[in-house]
Amino acid sequence: MSSNEFKLISVGIDIGTTTTQLIISELILKNRLPGARIPKIEIVKKTILYKSEIYITPIIDHQYVDASAIREIIKNEYSKAGFNLDEIDTGAIIVTGETAKKENAEKIIHELAGYAGDFVVAVAGPELESILAGKGSGAADISKNKFKTIINLDIGGGTTNISVFENGHVVEAICANVGGRLVEIEPESELVTFISKPAKMFIDNYGLDIKYGKKADMKNIER
Repeated sequence: MSSNEFKLISVGIDIGTTTTQLIISELILKNRLPGARIPKIEIVKKTILYKSEIYITPIIDHQYVDASAIREIIKNEYSKAGFNLDEIDTGAIIVTGETAKKENAEKIIHELAGYAGDFVVAVAGPELESILAGKGSGAADISKNKFKTIINLDIGGGTTNISVFENGHVVEAICANVGGRLVEIEPESELVTFISKPAKMFIDNYGLDIKYGKKADMKNIER
């Protein structure tokens, strides 16, 4: 590295509607304006050092994020990665999707932030989440490099994030309450174990025979 470059170890923790994952990365940052009064710092290289397995986000009674379970997941993954807390320079804990609406979401991220160090912590609103998804997928870079308008759709468990990029810049970001896990079915018994509020609206609107605790009719589910 040159004298204008420095290294940071960063951790990203995403607590989503359906899944939770942790990633540890090495970031190389460079001051593009050395000697200037106001430095211009840019990330010039990113390397993923460790990627955890993907966990089902622990939710209690479809209402509360299980803080203890998530803390245990993070603790175990740090151990597997071979990193101590004091080796992490920066990072972010983001609570997204339907999980961000859970009653104790803000409490959870503050508890985790205290455990994980000086992180950026946020309950991502629909606009921020859509922008993060669009940049993470590469849509923003494609738009910038090809001078085109690119629309990115990120379909999660509870929501779908939509972002529009023109020449690399965000011009629109919205979130739809439709995702891949709006109705949950127990595989062996085929009983419906959960129906989300958006799904209930569709079910009622179209008069579908899908009820909590009742065996799922796949024709209705497919509709």
